[in-house]
Amino acid sequence: MIQKKKVRVVVTQGYCLLRKALIERLEKETWIEVCAVASEVGETREMIQLHRPDVLVINVSLKCSSGVSSLRKLKTDFFGLTIVALSCDSEFENQYVGQAMRAGADGYISSVDSIENLIHAIWAVKTGGGYMSHQTEALHKKNAKGELMLSELSRREAEVFCLTGCGYVPKRIAERMDLSVKTIESYRERIRKKMNISNGADLLYSATGFMRSAARRGVKGSDDLVIKKLLSAIS
Repeated sequence: MIQKKKVRVVVTQGYCLLRKALIERLEKETWIEVCAVASEVGETREMIQLHRPDVLVINVSLKCSSGVSSLRKLKTDFFGLTIVALSCDSEFENQYVGQAMRAGADGYISSVDSIENLIHAIWAVKTGGGYMSHQTEALHKKNAKGELMLSELSRREAEVFCLTGCGYVPKRIAERMDLSVKTIESYRERIRKKMNISNGADLLYSATGFMRSAARRGVKGSDDLVIKKLLSAIS
């Protein structure tokens, strides 16, 4: 059996119990050295500077600081840093997968994956490859269209899009967002251009379909709560 070279890993996991279980399992692998553990991104930056790990495993779920946007900044600030993105939040999984990979993650582990998948991912990215399990890849492909919709929009545009999908006309959207109807119409025009939508009717159809898809994925609640959840996943 070929002896694997030690891989130095820094782990960022905001959930205490999960963090403990994760570290205990990783340390059973003789070729993995967990050189530092952080509970939030501020600590992560310090740990990277101090230990210069081979791989960073970081939770991009909402409760773990600013998630995907933090991953992107870490990737930019630490040249050559190899990252495995980890999510423990199934509700926003469709948002995290593509966004994390575009932000610079070399591998992605979802809430449906096992710890063994994470171990495989660490070795894969360390040896120059990428990693996405079959389950995660299937999830990514299934939700790619809806994910692209929001990822192409600014936060304001995404809010207008979601409200449109909830059935709100421009005047109602303007009242809810405390903006003028003219401004809302301007946002709608930008959305149509970015999504290559020819008219208002098609915009309504696309937005309504997206919100129904979100409901099928389990993103439920009042209009305000659903929209807040969807916008929270935008980096």
